[in-house]
Amino acid sequence: MREEEKSSRCSLWWKDLKNVWVSEGWGSSFEDGISWKVGDGKDVLFWEDCWLGQDTLKRVFPRLFSLCPIKDAKVAEIGSWSDGVWVWHLAWRRSLFEWEKPLVDQLYQALLEVRLVLGEADRWVWKVGGLQTFSVSSAYSLLRRDGEVVFSSTYSKLWSCKVVPSALVIAWRVLENKIATRANLERRGVLVGSPLCCLRGKEEESYRHLFFDCRFAWRVWCLCLEWLGVVFVSHIDPMLNFAQFGMCQSSKSVNEVWHTIWVGVVGEIWIHRNFIIFNRGVTDASEVCARVQAKVWSYINARSRFASFPFSSWCMVPLECMRMVV
Repeated sequence: MREEEKSSRCSLWWKDLKNVWVSEGWGSSFEDGISWKVGDGKDVLFWEDCWLGQDTLKRVFPRLFSLCPIKDAKVAEIGSWSDGVWVWHLAWRRSLFEWEKPLVDQLYQALLEVRLVLGEADRWVWKVGGLQTFSVSSAYSLLRRDGEVVFSSTYSKLWSCKVVPSALVIAWRVLENKIATRANLERRGVLVGSPLCCLRGKEEESYRHLFFDCRFAWRVWCLCLEWLGVVFVSHIDPMLNFAQFGMCQSSKSVNEVWHTIWVGVVGEIWIHRNFIIFNRGVTDASEVCARVQAKVWSYINARSRFASFPFSSWCMVPLECMRMVV
């Protein structure tokens, strides 16, 4: 797809969709999913846009493209109307060699399939799914086909956590590096002032640093592990950190509680970070740990049938309380 400025008819919706697709690192698969449907040919670039077949003419006929005098010519500029019939007029910078003439014949043969419509605007069509209209499900299928999405049991464990949807979304954004850290905002062209972590201010606020490597975050994790009565070395990679947060010999329901605690920790770190930025608060790891205890206890009691233990027991003997969760 060429830059959107070259087309006055490219909608803001399409611009935003492409920008998100590219900024998230999903490659050129978005371009593979769209093409032009030619009307009068006034907006489509003859050589550089995908409008005839599955690829651009620039790629299909690179030799002819090198010989054309106007490389950014529109489709409407490569022919004319004669008695209501469109006639193609291809021109070259020099006389063609004998071996180049069959290429021109192939191009003309391909152009015979095109029917321009006078007075009808060119428009984008979505090639995936057969309906020529964009849908989230078809885009998801395109990403799966291109191998851009990595599927993991991590997500099935995440969605089974006993928390409110907003907390799950925050955790998912952390795992996918889609959380609005200063590093991510700067990468997307948003002015954020200093890119340094607001909790300590010594390193760039990336998602790994903010939630797992920052001195403040490390202190929060230590307090939570101390409360749970366990000790282990935490990984700074979110996926691996989530995977190691559990008990190997425990039941599925107990490990769901462990993962719920993980969701609670990253969620409260994010909330505390925003409180410091927008309300000029001060860092307090003990407060964050206490909020994690309260939030997770409320989540479990609201979503588990037999979790009737009091909050005081949850704070004093969390491992015993976990065994009561069904």
